Amino acid sequence: MDLKNAGYYFSAFRKLYHSYTDFQLSALGEYDLSPNEIVVLASLDTVITASEIACDADVSKALVSRSVKLLKEKGFITVVPSLVDKREQTLELTDTGKTVAVIINDANKRFFATALANFEGTEQEALLALLKLMMKNLSIGEWT
Repeated sequence: MDLKNAGYYFSAFRKLYHSYTDFQLSALGEYDLSPNEIVVLASLDTVITASEIACDADVSKALVSRSVKLLKEKGFITVVPSLVDKREQTLELTDTGKTVAVIINDANKRFFATALANFEGTEQEALLALLKLMMKNLSIGEWT
């Protein structure tokens, strides 16, 4: 690979990430959420503990814990101590949290519909395969 292309790749990844973050923040402007709080709320569709969120989102447990504390204070989630392990807590969305989670999900759909608008089905499949291969090559972990 030509090194001048490396700069383009890094720049493109950064721009895509910032565009995605800006898109989410814009969709959720009235809720005053940080990108990390959005990650936690979005994750509660598939996982229920801070440890699982940290692992799935590839962020530190401390960052997730801080976001959980703020989301609880803002009334978006409730925290229930685990019956099995007192160090772990189960996170649940409040009604307001559920509303915000739907907005996040809708914003994600709109973002990717826009980003992939001119892709044919085979191009989307190729992009996904290439991203998976890059993750594998970098030993970043399994990505589904």
